[in-house]
Amino acid sequence: MFVDIHLHTKFSFDSQEEMENFVCAAKRAAIPAIGFSEHYDFDAVLDGENISVVDIPKYQSAVNALRAKVSSPEILFGIEFGYRDISVSKYRELVEKYDFDYVINSVHTLKGRGDCFHDRFFEGKTLKESYADYFNAVLESVKADFDYQIIGHVGYVSRYRDGKNGKISYSEFSEIIDEILLEIIKRDKCLEINTSTGKSENCFLPDKDIIERYVRMGGKKLSFGSDAHRIDDYLRKQNELYIFLKSLGVKQLYYYKKRRPIAYDI
Repeated sequence: MFVDIHLHTKFSFDSQEEMENFVCAAKRAAIPAIGFSEHYDFDAVLDGENISVVDIPKYQSAVNALRAKVSSPEILFGIEFGYRDISVSKYRELVEKYDFDYVINSVHTLKGRGDCFHDRFFEGKTLKESYADYFNAVLESVKADFDYQIIGHVGYVSRYRDGKNGKISYSEFSEIIDEILLEIIKRDKCLEINTSTGKSENCFLPDKDIIERYVRMGGKKLSFGSDAHRIDDYLRKQNELYIFLKSLGVKQLYYYKKRRPIAYDI
């Protein structure tokens, strides 16, 4: 069973799920650890979007209360930051203030265009141009000057595009994707395999061809995240992913404790 470290609960603006439900599911499945990664999209707040960021002290208190009640699974205290350059100083401040077990660095928005979730993100540009803009933002995020461990859901821009037209192909964006993967490897960061693919026809984010490319380039660190916002999506697609990773010869995945990588066999 995989260790799922990309989970959202009622502490995130877009979830109503209770933390205890995820912990109980992990316990029933005898999974050794579980990780929460509530949203802190400071980029969107600065853009004037009507969303809230997680109340970190309350979130941390809830994690600590669960830790006091439950010896297994190990409960990990993570965060997901929505990257833009305007937010880096804030994220650096938060990382220094709180003892996160890990930080997921994700691109959700681009300057002046809002979240890739919205149709308006694509207005005035072709789909290929929009995807290229997104990948350039991801490359910038990998180079960001704050202490993060994981690059989240590469390919997020395609999650809410319908059908084959929305699917991302490595071959179409190979140059910029190779730059991203090389930077992840060079900086000893972890590439998340996110199994929330929405309307797209991608199997995972990033999809199989990009994961394969990362492994062939020498990338070692991979994490698993269902990006579940409700208990029914916990560990989604793990069996499909297991078969795929075995076909690539991948034998281990990673999670993080006190920002240090922990390898486990799959």
